[in-house]
Amino acid sequence: MEHCPYRFPFPRVPATRPPAAYAEFRRDTPVVRVAMPSGDPTYLVTRYEDARMVLTDARFSRSLELAGLRRGDVGLADHLLLSTLANMDRPEHPRLRRLVAPAFSQETVERLRPRIERITDEHLTELIGRRPPVDLTEALCVRLPVAVLLEYLGVPLSGREELLRWTGILTDLSGHTQQEAEEARELLHHHLREVIAERRRDPGDNVFTDLARRCYEEERITELELEALAMFLLIGGLQTVVYQLGLIVVALLRSPAHAAELAAAERPEPAIEELLRYTNAVESSLLRITTEDVVVAGTTIPRGSAVLPAIPAANHDPERFGSPETLDFDRTATPHLTFGHGMHRCLGAPISRLMLNIAVPALFRRVPELRLAVAEDELSWLPDRLLTGYASIPVTWSPRPVPEGPGPEPVR
Repeated sequence: MEHCPYRFPFPRVPATRPPAAYAEFRRDTPVVRVAMPSGDPTYLVTRYEDARMVLTDARFSRSLELAGLRRGDVGLADHLLLSTLANMDRPEHPRLRRLVAPAFSQETVERLRPRIERITDEHLTELIGRRPPVDLTEALCVRLPVAVLLEYLGVPLSGREELLRWTGILTDLSGHTQQEAEEARELLHHHLREVIAERRRDPGDNVFTDLARRCYEEERITELELEALAMFLLIGGLQTVVYQLGLIVVALLRSPAHAAELAAAERPEPAIEELLRYTNAVESSLLRITTEDVVVAGTTIPRGSAVLPAIPAANHDPERFGSPETLDFDRTATPHLTFGHGMHRCLGAPISRLMLNIAVPALFRRVPELRLAVAEDELSWLPDRLLTGYASIPVTWSPRPVPEGPGPEPVR
């Protein structure tokens, strides 16, 4: 097995910031060889422009069958996942994406705004009713986004704990055995088949109902594609949005002036986009395989090599973001890569954005004196995962929360 001097993923201190090693890599070795937890060598790409190239250039394939890697290397061990959008290239990918994209469009998601506002208000009211200190990860960062996502997809909330456990195993790089991953995948697959069958019997205004109709009535997608897409949406969606919300909240607790500015903003979107750049739950984009020799930043990457775009490194590249370690709500010049770029950009980005734009300002309007109950360096976080997040966020506040109802007049 080829020796690599660096082991991926790298530690983050604090978890809201990218690993310190990325600045050195961007400057000196923008394409660096790293070892995955499995021991397999991978090329890590750290500069913004190079990462965008990897995300869009057809010479970097998402076909895991092309990779010839052990299925366990990506933490997922099932042929179903080879049939989903994330693991397809042209021409299969555009065909399937065109069929499912309407269920994830901005217009479709925007219709959910009243429901997300209701869910947010209910969860914040429940949070305020607790006696501080409170673990915000458990009380809000898990409960709220999971409730929003499951309602959007059409998955019963009653199975929340099991879904979080299974998807957590499947996004953990080293904390579980291959057998545990296999068992989690089988249980998740069985659960989703039951949910899809229920959506056929009892349809509703949700994603799984729409996808089931396209499969069984219109026959525009296969049953295998339907089940694979359902699995990927939960594996890729549940854990990501949970940890991203926690990272954003901690970044704002570190900077009360930014929290107050966001709470009073008429349009929270620019601030949320900057927070998505500044804090990254994802350690990298999805692994690519080179279909031929490719030169990136002066480094020749041989055909058949594994390549990872380091999203936190790209989002903090000073060549594209002036003073990247500064949280700047007026930053507009360059789009971040948190949701990817190109053909494989995140399908669930619109629902994640809407949830964050509603929930984060509402939290700091309802609990303006929210603060950490421990020093930030005492927060426990989850290492060695495809995702970075806090295991626990103890918070407290003075017992004078803002009552239910509209917030203060926004700053105009």
